[in-house]
Amino acid sequence: MLDREQYQEKKSVKNNAGFYIALAICIVTIAAAAWTTYGSVADYNSRQEEESSSPASNVEVHHDVSGQKYEESSAGESSMEPSPEPSQVEESQTEESSEEPSSEPVQETVAEDHPSPPIEKGTIIKVFSPQNPLQSKTTSDWRTHHGVDIAASEGTPVHAMHNGTVQSVSSDPMLGNVICIEHTGGYTAYYCGLTETSVVKEGSAVASGDTIGYIGIVPSEMLDESHLHLEVTKDGAYIDPTKLF
Repeated sequence: MLDREQYQEKKSVKNNAGFYIALAICIVTIAAAAWTTYGSVADYNSRQEEESSSPASNVEVHHDVSGQKYEESSAGESSMEPSPEPSQVEESQTEESSEEPSSEPVQETVAEDHPSPPIEKGTIIKVFSPQNPLQSKTTSDWRTHHGVDIAASEGTPVHAMHNGTVQSVSSDPMLGNVICIEHTGGYTAYYCGLTETSVVKEGSAVASGDTIGYIGIVPSEMLDESHLHLEVTKDGAYIDPTKLF
């Protein structure tokens, strides 16, 4: 029989042998797993290189927008309209250049504006005097005169001095029947002392020389000989009416 020390020594040798066998098995297993992993990684990298080297046009690109997938479209040659041929362009340019603007003159519908005396061959019997008073036969006093008086017998036609538009046809207790016309240039003329028979009405367009009414009576100057009392303003101020004819 083996003594106790020999028994213990044999037991220790068996245990060490088992440990090294187990360690060897573990090393072999780890090496096999590492080799398998390396093969998978190499295969994956190979596939990625093949995909990246393929043309980009063969890959369909998708995007997500609000949960909906859409395919990114590429502009193909078939979606483009064909360019016109040079002959077509030349024909189009020739047609455009052949259309010349009309050289016919534009017909003027507005009468020529020229000064016209309100009374043909009329004589001024009282001048424009806005600062120096003049004696009035009717009122027997001295007062300024903001117009001119042009002698004419009753019923004599009264003419527009310039083109314009009739602003009003009214009656005034001092000046009688009055036709107010806004003439070109910003002048406003008051033709006073006319008969009730008026040729024009409010809003009427008149041309220079047109008859607008007839000589009547000026109540505030009724003792003077029959005449037209004419007043003109420019920007609200009285001016000498003779500057307009």
